[in-house]
Amino acid sequence: MFKNLNFFYTETISPLDQFEIRDLFNINSSLLGYINISLTNIGLYLLLSFIIIIVLNLISTNYNKIINNK
Repeated sequence: MFKNLNFFYTETISPLDQFEIRDLFNINSSLLGYINISLTNIGLYLLLSFIIIIVLNLISTNYNKIINNK
């Protein structure tokens, strides 16, 4: 009846696998020498956090609606 109780533990997974850097987008070009441009998972996280910080900064300052005191 309960033959497959161990289906969650079929493969041994190292805890360090979560820190593996993977290429998400890769361009290999031979123009102007050998150029390798790639976007990794770490680069994607940094890019997304940078965009979120810039958007929050622009929303919070909102220079267009500041009225000077006279």
